[in-house]
Amino acid sequence: MLYFIATPIGNLNDISLRSIDLLKNTNYIFAEDTRNTKKLLDFLDIKKNVQSFHEHNEKDITPKILSILNDKSDVVIVSDAGTPAISDPGYYLLTQCIKNEISFTALPGPSSVTNALLLSGMPPSSFLFLGFIPKKGKPKHNFLESIGKTQHTTILFETARRIENTISIINNLYPQGIEIAICREMTKIHEEVIRGSSTELMELIKLNKLTLKGEMVLVLRFPDSNKGFKIDESIMKAFLNKLPPKDAAKLLSLVTKESKREIYKQLLDL
Repeated sequence: MLYFIATPIGNLNDISLRSIDLLKNTNYIFAEDTRNTKKLLDFLDIKKNVQSFHEHNEKDITPKILSILNDKSDVVIVSDAGTPAISDPGYYLLTQCIKNEISFTALPGPSSVTNALLLSGMPPSSFLFLGFIPKKGKPKHNFLESIGKTQHTTILFETARRIENTISIINNLYPQGIEIAICREMTKIHEEVIRGSSTELMELIKLNKLTLKGEMVLVLRFPDSNKGFKIDESIMKAFLNKLPPKDAAKLLSLVTKESKREIYKQLLDL
């Protein structure tokens, strides 16, 4: 059997008893970073060899794992933190297991996604997890603009060194402000949750009152109250009679709470 094991996202005591038992009794352990996994195994006083299994070698290592499984031996897959295949290696392997009718299962455990959702204080009844934000440039801008229409609590992964730029882009895209929670160093000694609007968080950054270090998860909410009313074509034309398209789009965005860029496109089509 192939086992995907969720590992601690910070505090090593969060590993489940079932996971410990499996790690003790399985000879084949594959890990995203063998050094990190050995730290976990040392903490648990487990002496086992760990083999590398990461995004750059997953397709090369998968046939080896399938061969081990076909020999009726158990295999464990772990990532650095959280659940394998969730923004981590493992998805290609499980698709090949399905293709070859090989059984696999998952041992539940720590999750930065659900942990951040709870700590954010935002509605948990309907949420959207979108993984890592694009690193920079137009893809990043377009991505952050595209999520503005969702009515779900939205969870994103971001690095500490890019968080300031990300919040700045969000603040520029949504001048009316949106709710943000930055969940930092979850389950660790210095766990911290910073909540506020994008404008408030930018002010904290400018005043050096926001710690931009450690592992971070962003939780965003676009409240229904931020969804403004639609302005019909005749009103748009009236604005255009008095203002250039760029200025008209800016004012209409403030009134409707809609994307300035989308309104600008509509104005150009009139």
